[in-house]
Amino acid sequence: MKEREVAMSDANEFEAAITRALDRKPEVAVPADFAAKVRAALPAQPKVRARRSVGRITAGVGAVGLVLALCWLAPHARPGIQNMAFGLEMVLVVELMGVAAWLGMRRSDG
Repeated sequence: MKEREVAMSDANEFEAAITRALDRKPEVAVPADFAAKVRAALPAQPKVRARRSVGRITAGVGAVGLVLALCWLAPHARPGIQNMAFGLEMVLVVELMGVAAWLGMRRSDG
């Protein structure tokens, strides 16, 4: 019986020692020049070009095409309901405004 009590007290002491060890926070010491050493060890970063999407390039080319079409139609377009060139010119102006608005929007992904 005495041996069992001794074994239980040893187990309790052992558990208390484990609990104290787990509750103790380690002291962390970071050298002052740690960031400089890490930065020096890294390879040089390559220069990254800004990526342009195919959609934006196509929209830019389309805008140039619309401006050229407007310049070609301008001498033939007289304001009036019956004039087909004027109606086409107004459609091209609206399309150009849409392309310009789309190109002017910022992307939401950064």
